[in-house]
Amino acid sequence: SGTILRGRIIHAPVFGSLREWRDGAVVWDATGVITDAGSARDLLARNLDARIIDVRPWVVIPGLVDTHTHLPQYPAAGIGSGELLPWLERFIFPLEHDFRVEQAERLAPLFFRELALNGITSCAVYAALWEDSCQVCFRHAEASGLRVTMGKMMMDYATYSETAPVRIVEQSLEETDRLCRQWHGRDNGRLRYAVSPRFAVACTEQLMRGAADIANKHGATIQTHLAENGEEGDVVAHRFPDALDYTDVYDRCGLLGPRTILGHAIHLSDREIDRIAESGSSVAHCPTSNFFLRSGLMDLWRLRDAGITVGLGSDVAAGPELNPWRVQRAAIETRNALAVTKPTTPALEPRHVFHLATVGGAQALGRGDETGDFEVGKQADAVVLNLSAVVPPGADVEALNADEVLALCLWRGDARMTKRVFVGGRELGIKD
Repeated sequence: SGTILRGRIIHAPVFGSLREWRDGAVVWDATGVITDAGSARDLLARNLDARIIDVRPWVVIPGLVDTHTHLPQYPAAGIGSGELLPWLERFIFPLEHDFRVEQAERLAPLFFRELALNGITSCAVYAALWEDSCQVCFRHAEASGLRVTMGKMMMDYATYSETAPVRIVEQSLEETDRLCRQWHGRDNGRLRYAVSPRFAVACTEQLMRGAADIANKHGATIQTHLAENGEEGDVVAHRFPDALDYTDVYDRCGLLGPRTILGHAIHLSDREIDRIAESGSSVAHCPTSNFFLRSGLMDLWRLRDAGITVGLGSDVAAGPELNPWRVQRAAIETRNALAVTKPTTPALEPRHVFHLATVGGAQALGRGDETGDFEVGKQADAVVLNLSAVVPPGADVEALNADEVLALCLWRGDARMTKRVFVGGRELGIKD
């Protein structure tokens, strides 16, 4: 016997269009796999023995996806200033350097709880450099019930402004391989390992090639940062004079491919965009972070038109909060800012960015067959929203159409709306 979740169902299986059932339902079986979705009347008639969870008039959406975030940096969210490289040196490296087991035990459960409270059911996370604290993060990820793709940060060049150990490359690769063997694919793939060379500024070619080998050996995800900031690009060009461009540095090391997530990807040439598309790599668009660090405006349509899969990322702590509605809003604001100097840029609507925050993110994480919408055969990842906390005085939520509901969530929404969260049909306890 299955479970029926009844409410106002809104999802976006296709970019640019919404599907809605005003009085709808999602049905899943005992294994948490969706067996049906549609009008509640039809589904109730077809599933007479199912357990019913009736949340009307609340809204039910697929679990949201954060494709790029940094767990150890969370205490610095919204604090600090400056552009990328000075900000890292001053605010972030000290935090990550001290992110040992004790800090991980304290922070990791709060971080994963905060993701769930924000309606985020799948995420890609960077841990710190240390193997032991990454173990702790994975233990808490396992306990959280969320779909977590995560890995320890890899750096072997100018590591936290210290002199690197002699065997740093071998050590980094050995630790990554151990963690990957232990955690990649755990709990039917709910946990995945992300081989995580930080960026070409902090990694040697030897480390990046070794990282690619480990990812290929285990079929693991690869995550790194690309073309976030102008100064960063200059440093990379100086360090790798033989490369055609920044993207080529990763390409030569074998880091591009369909399991790769590239964070930011703002300052790219046409050649780089074509190569990223050809390789099947995905991009994590981090607009709140790009505003905070004054990194630049990513041209989303340019990447989408090239056929690149794009998801959205909070990039905490450069992004000031995990709130996925704030990130969707910033994606629209980025497009609107770009349109000032490039008036032909097509409009970006809430329905577009909602798709990126669900299906786009799932695809970027290599979980497109698993989650992102309510199509039959996917896992029942669902979030129940009560909009009354964010609706402006005098407005009638019942009178809003699906686009207006998403607009309200995006322009005024936050974790107060999140009432219930399901991952693979299992309800997470998000209330104290």
